[in-house]
Amino acid sequence: MILIIGSTKDDTLYFESVMTQKRTEKLFNYVNLTFGHLLNQEILLVNGVQTSYLSSAVVSYLLDKYFIILIIVVGKCTAFSSNLNIGDIVISKRLFIGDVDLVEETNSSIGQLPNFPFNYDTPQDVVGYVTSSLESRVMIPYTTGTYISANCSYSNDDQIKAFRVGDQLFGHSRSVVFDTISAGVAMSSHLFNVPFVCVKVVSRKFKTRQSAKDYAQVLKNYSSVGKAIVSTIGDIGRNDIIRG
Repeated sequence: MILIIGSTKDDTLYFESVMTQKRTEKLFNYVNLTFGHLLNQEILLVNGVQTSYLSSAVVSYLLDKYFIILIIVVGKCTAFSSNLNIGDIVISKRLFIGDVDLVEETNSSIGQLPNFPFNYDTPQDVVGYVTSSLESRVMIPYTTGTYISANCSYSNDDQIKAFRVGDQLFGHSRSVVFDTISAGVAMSSHLFNVPFVCVKVVSRKFKTRQSAKDYAQVLKNYSSVGKAIVSTIGDIGRNDIIRG
């Protein structure tokens, strides 16, 4: 089974529209689950998850209950780097947790949970399959980059000063984006040894507000992301590249 998770119904709507044999459930009375099939692969869609606190609990529960071989995080993100524009697609290469600081109490770095990695990497083969699908199916800009995820929406310099040095965040300056649920997914991925990848659309730039026009562009590009991910799922099924 492949798990696709987003914050809102809009984030997962494309996948729901092309799935077959669908059935729905509620988890914890308010998280939406949709089970179905895509290209002979079992799919589990999750939406209604707004923070990493919740995504960690939800994903850990699902990984313990079901045989899941890959987690795909979809939706929108905020661009920090100047090379990114509204509507661009960003695929995770690595992820940092942006709201952890236990340096004074433990032998850890900024952004690191004790006994957890400093950062979380998406496997290169998974990135390769997603980028290959985007190249063949999508005619809009995409890049691989660095995700910084926290339980808050970053909008000002004070929020990021703990891990910012000049124009670098955690040592990275190009193709850096923010979101609010991927850190929880990455933690659960690490605990259960199941790969994850984030494939999100830039909806606003750091220190700016998202406009209705920008969100309309994001929704338009969701279908491109959806087509590429469906193609990726087909490739995974044909080549059997991921083992649980």
